[in-house]
Amino acid sequence: MTPPADPTPVCIPYAQATPHQICLALAYAMAALPEHFPMLSFGIWADMLLQLKPDVWVAGDAVYLGDEDLQHLTQRLVASPELSEFDPPIYLARAGYLFKRFANYEDEALEALPDIATNPLAYSNRVFTLVTNLALGNSVADELFHATHRGPQGRPGRADPALARATVHEQVRELRRARGEMGYQ
Repeated sequence: MTPPADPTPVCIPYAQATPHQICLALAYAMAALPEHFPMLSFGIWADMLLQLKPDVWVAGDAVYLGDEDLQHLTQRLVASPELSEFDPPIYLARAGYLFKRFANYEDEALEALPDIATNPLAYSNRVFTLVTNLALGNSVADELFHATHRGPQGRPGRADPALARATVHEQVRELRRARGEMGYQ
């Protein structure tokens, strides 16, 4: 379901979530990780969620788990004795966590570009380079992120980073021009 245009996500502790909200959060998790755990039964998924008791996020009609809780659920599922060996093996949970962190940093850098554009000379060369390099992304990290994180990529109520990625090279070029960097005059 698509949430309303700008819902404000609300965090509900697991103990206060309705059974319907918990079912929707479980459905969200199962949709986010289907290739990793194709042979696990619904009962295993439900048991692992019950053991974890994560907060449930609600935004309009959308119900989901936070990124950290989804990662913790993934780690529990990987450790499940019912999970047979994969061939080829799935990525280690910690590697998936790192790919997700890099993707989050990339999204944050994309969101910072308009701030830098208001006064491009206010930032040191190191800060500018760090933010623009993160915003430009890394194709290897992006490929590995998508290999370890199937299903819904964004969170409800947040702008789609794919739109910003489509114009990031032009944005960075304009920022370099505004800073007076050689080759961008």
